[in-house]
Amino acid sequence: MTTRDDIHDLIPLHALGALDADEAARVEAAVAADPALRAELEAHRDAAAALGDDLAAVAPSPALRARLLASVDATVAPGPLDRFAAKVAAMFDVTIDKARMFLGWIDEPARWEATALPWVRQCHLPAGPAWAGADCGLVRMSAGAEFPWHAHDGEELTLVLAGRARTSDGEVLGPGDEMRVTADAQHDYVSDPDAGEYIFAVRFYGIRPVPKPGA
Repeated sequence: MTTRDDIHDLIPLHALGALDADEAARVEAAVAADPALRAELEAHRDAAAALGDDLAAVAPSPALRARLLASVDATVAPGPLDRFAAKVAAMFDVTIDKARMFLGWIDEPARWEATALPWVRQCHLPAGPAWAGADCGLVRMSAGAEFPWHAHDGEELTLVLAGRARTSDGEVLGPGDEMRVTADAQHDYVSDPDAGEYIFAVRFYGIRPVPKPGA
C-alpha cells in the first residue's frame, strides 16, 4: 500500500519525469485528492523548470548534434562509419550504441592526442570488462606515413575504418578489413598516399620499437 510518506518521496521524481507509468499514476491520484500534495508537486515542477535558467547555452558539436537528431528521427541518414558499429561493439565488448558513440568521436578534434610520432594521433576508448586490461582506441595516420618496425607484447586486433595501408609482408588493408597480430610478431606498415588518412580501431597489449631485420 502506498502511504502519504511514499507519495512525498515520489513527488520530486515525478516533477522530473523520472517515474514509471504505475508510480506516476499513483502520484497523480494522490495529488488530485490532496491540495497540499498538489501544491508540493507544483513547487517541485517550478524548481525543476528553473534549473536551466542560470546555465549558459552550449552549442553541441556537429557529431553530437547528428547523433541526437538521429535518435529522434529515424529518417536521418546514419553516420558514414555506422556500418562498422557491430564490429566495433564486438571488438571492445560494448553496446552498439556505445560503438556508434566511439565512431562519432573520430570527428571530435578534442578527443585526439599526439603521440611520439608526429604523423600519428590516438583516441583512447573505455572498453568493456572483457578487455579491461587491453589498450583500446582509435588511431589515425597521415596519408603516405610509415609506422616504424615494432614488436608486439601481446595479441593485437586492428579494424580499418578509412584509408588503406600496406604491411611489410605485402598485405593491403582497406575499410572493413581486420588484421590479427600474434604476440612477439614484428612488422611495419605504410599508409597509402592516395587514399587519405589511415584510421583504424585497435585492441592491443603494448608494442615496442625493435631493429628491423637486415636494416
